Amino acid sequence: MSVLFEPFRVGNLEIKNRFMRSATYFALADEGGFILPAYTDLMTTLAENEVGLIVTGYAYVSRDGRAPVDMNGIDSDEHIPAYRKMTRAVHERGGRIVMQIAHTGAAAYGATVSKDNYLAVSLVDKMPDFGVEAREMEDEDVVRIIEAFGRAAVRVRESGFDGVQIHGAHGYLLSQFLSPRTNRRTDRWGGSLENRARVIVEIVRAIRKQAGEDYPVMIKIGVRDYLEAEDAPVWGAVMGRKDRPEDVEDFKLRPNLTVEEGAETARVLEQEGVCFVEISNGFVGRSSYKIHMGINKPEKEAYFLPEARVVREATTGPLALVAGMRSLEIMEGVINSGVADCISLCRPLIREPGLVKRWKDGDRRPADCISCGGCFNQDESGKTYIACRQLEKKGRAV
Repeated sequence: MSVLFEPFRVGNLEIKNRFMRSATYFALADEGGFILPAYTDLMTTLAENEVGLIVTGYAYVSRDGRAPVDMNGIDSDEHIPAYRKMTRAVHERGGRIVMQIAHTGAAAYGATVSKDNYLAVSLVDKMPDFGVEAREMEDEDVVRIIEAFGRAAVRVRESGFDGVQIHGAHGYLLSQFLSPRTNRRTDRWGGSLENRARVIVEIVRAIRKQAGEDYPVMIKIGVRDYLEAEDAPVWGAVMGRKDRPEDVEDFKLRPNLTVEEGAETARVLEQEGVCFVEISNGFVGRSSYKIHMGINKPEKEAYFLPEARVVREATTGPLALVAGMRSLEIMEGVINSGVADCISLCRPLIREPGLVKRWKDGDRRPADCISCGGCFNQDESGKTYIACRQLEKKGRAV
């Protein structure tokens, strides 16, 4: 049997194979952050189809951290009953499931819609244009959000999840703290890498204190930025404002988060008790966004593998690698090399929820996903839904 179907351990959990469903927004919550029954159905389908570890789409820990207006919520106890139904359904099918929790910082479009606080780590050029000016976070804002992560993790545990994953990637709040491009602070939360990473360390400590030291704490971390000097950064899923002449020089001169800094942050978090690190990107820009597209041959796969090698040198615990893997041979090579312990999949499971089971049953064809970027769609009312556009085209053609 393939190494991909061997079990491995994450903290006190045994995961039955090396496949992880990477956290994926699915627009399956209402405007109060309450998940719809279809969300539980989706998680159940993944469990039935042999995904070893399922990570939910991100859930906001406080209303001022809400990006899309239909983002999942975990900011109050009222959310627990629906999540309990989800975890019960997954466990009944032999699956493991963790919740990803997040604050989106300056990417929090939903907060501007509902007139909540719209907060930024620093007020910098090329921020999203939501028609509302952000307020730079005071020290008490940072402390409040740290505590909100801790309280959210308690709810995650009470909901029956097997662990909690912190979202520390993709240009959301914790990326905004880590990146020198967007963190211009001169207090204890800015400047040196130790200061820029301090908020994540304090979040881990808050979670372990409130949810229990035995509860598995994981992180998806953007280990480096992929920004050219003149790039407008992507804040989560939102492109920053285009250049104004007076902005260009300031932003160009700021350094990116480097992979060496990302690896050091992962090492520190492992020492703080994080039991599983998923390697991803921090900020990307127009120039680098294309790496996610058109993955149609093996040499384009596993495009974060060079970064994973650097993180592997700095850490000893289990690592997951996400992004661009479509063929079993590439995935098996990653695991056999020792660079990562788990393969994290997102877009292929949108196209084929039964992909892992197909592979387990002996069909070794690569994933059908062609990396076209056509996962986000809108219905006739303008509401977002997530589905493979290529499959929808085929359906219409039939």
